[in-house]
Amino acid sequence: MLSLLLIFTLVIVNVGAIPVDNGVEGEPIVECGPTAITVNFNVQKAFEGNIYVKGLFNQPDCKVSGGNQRVAGITLPFDACNTQRTRSLNPRGIFVTTVIVISFHPLFVTKVDRAYRLQCFYMEADKTVSTEIEVSEITTAFQTAIVPMPICRYDILDGGPSGAKISFATIGQQVYHKWTCDTETGLHLCSNTQTETNTPTYTQLSHQNKHIISIKKFDDPK
Repeated sequence: MLSLLLIFTLVIVNVGAIPVDNGVEGEPIVECGPTAITVNFNVQKAFEGNIYVKGLFNQPDCKVSGGNQRVAGITLPFDACNTQRTRSLNPRGIFVTTVIVISFHPLFVTKVDRAYRLQCFYMEADKTVSTEIEVSEITTAFQTAIVPMPICRYDILDGGPSGAKISFATIGQQVYHKWTCDTETGLHLCSNTQTETNTPTYTQLSHQNKHIISIKKFDDPK
């Protein structure tokens, strides 16, 4: 929030050439706005002169001509008409300064003309603001997929892959082991139990796997 402090200095222009039956009544009314300074004057009679920034009489944006009213004023943006901005460290804030001339004759300087140095102070307030915000963790989606067990068949064929299924064999006869699985899964593991150790091992099977062995018989235990 900015606090406003108005300081203005009256500079009397001592010119006695042209008499004008008019003048300023009371003090000027100054408004220190957020983007501009506005000043209004109450005058004794209808105002027919000019209000302008000192030194910028010929710039239309920095001058207002009278409209035969009892109140005359001008608004000056901070970024125009040589409006000065000065930063202050003590007290902390910004001074905005300009010099305004109110002339009661449209063309000439008169003895009742006035010049005002207007200064608005915008105090800088040190204020810390805070708010609380909670951010939730990323939601973990649980996704499962059930892979069906393959339906497999194991056959022993006589001699090779084209041989007939056999249930009995003689010693020395060559046989062919064939695994057939009806499933969409392309990779299978087959447990192979060794006769000597009874320890299961696993063999990866594919469509290209084939195992051909010969039937052997160990000596009968005594």
